[in-house]
Amino acid sequence: MASQILLNINEPGSDYKGPLLLTSGHRPFFLFAALYAVMGMFLWVLALHGYVPMDSAWHGHEMVFGFATAAITGFLLAASPKWTNTTPIHGKPLALLIALWLLGRVAMWFEDFAFLDLLYLPVFGFMIMRVIMSVQNKRNYQVFALTYGLALMNVLYHFDDQSLALRAGIYLVIAVLVLIGGRVIPAFTQNALRMQTGQPYNCETPAILDKLAVPMVVLVAATELMFPDTHAPGGIAVLTGILLFVRMLKWQTLKTFGIPLVWILHIAYLWIPVGFVLKGLGDFGLMDPSSALHALTSGAVGVMILAVGSRAALGHSGRPLVATKSTIVAYILVIAAALVRVFLPIELSTMIAGGLWTLGWGVFAVAYWPVLVHPRIDGMPG
Repeated sequence: MASQILLNINEPGSDYKGPLLLTSGHRPFFLFAALYAVMGMFLWVLALHGYVPMDSAWHGHEMVFGFATAAITGFLLAASPKWTNTTPIHGKPLALLIALWLLGRVAMWFEDFAFLDLLYLPVFGFMIMRVIMSVQNKRNYQVFALTYGLALMNVLYHFDDQSLALRAGIYLVIAVLVLIGGRVIPAFTQNALRMQTGQPYNCETPAILDKLAVPMVVLVAATELMFPDTHAPGGIAVLTGILLFVRMLKWQTLKTFGIPLVWILHIAYLWIPVGFVLKGLGDFGLMDPSSALHALTSGAVGVMILAVGSRAALGHSGRPLVATKSTIVAYILVIAAALVRVFLPIELSTMIAGGLWTLGWGVFAVAYWPVLVHPRIDGMPG
């Protein structure tokens, strides 16, 4: 039996009259994700040249617990009201989240105050949990469970094993993307194909694979934590990659290449099974482990956030769901950054990929600044 999920995150969900950036969580947090993608990578490139005192642990932490969590926050704050038919988080609660996220980014520059970074995820998780549990939306309990899992990995990073915490944290971020991707990609694809062709299209996911997808990714994280120096995580990762690839076989991928806002979602998702297979190869000594891991970070996380962020920002602004030339340029640059980082020798790839990533996200930030900081063009709230 196949599972079909329709999801609409375009509808305005609030008549809040306060400051524009506090009307909806997608506005500040998609903007933060874009700006931090640029600034964080630029600082890392400077650090590689010895200009700033930042190490690879800081780079990894800020990409996972800074950049990725900002984007996840933006999406969940926009989508959860539609899942639960509740009022969006806005105003003072949203301002609190903004303050805590920014506090965490600043605190990470100062060793004595870095623990303040731990405040954000538990507070955000509580807000999302309260929304979801208020209507007993059991289908989405895994959303705040994954959020608290990320919070625990952040604790592990600050007080124990940084490398292990980052690897497990990456897999939990991927679990969130697998959950979100499994909902939005089939729905957006079949809706876009129907609008383009006037013909009915169904994008189906085998129900058993939908049920196994997130648990398998979490299992990779769990085996990484429990058996970090064995081949067990690599073996589970390969199986997970195969499962996630089979999951997307009926998503009509090959019919999407004339619709940039849709094909980018498919490419982003495809990085996830590819990344897990490469992670397994890395664990078995068949590939550089760092390059393999970047298939999941630069590839899956970076491209999926760009894909979902651009589509959601347009939808929530009342604009047509059509990718501009600058959007497509951003897509190509970030995809190229991932390909370079994963498949070129590491001594060549780091600087080139960093430059492509920074340029791509810079293009996105410039193009979507007016979309995120100006009112909806249709005059509706949100």
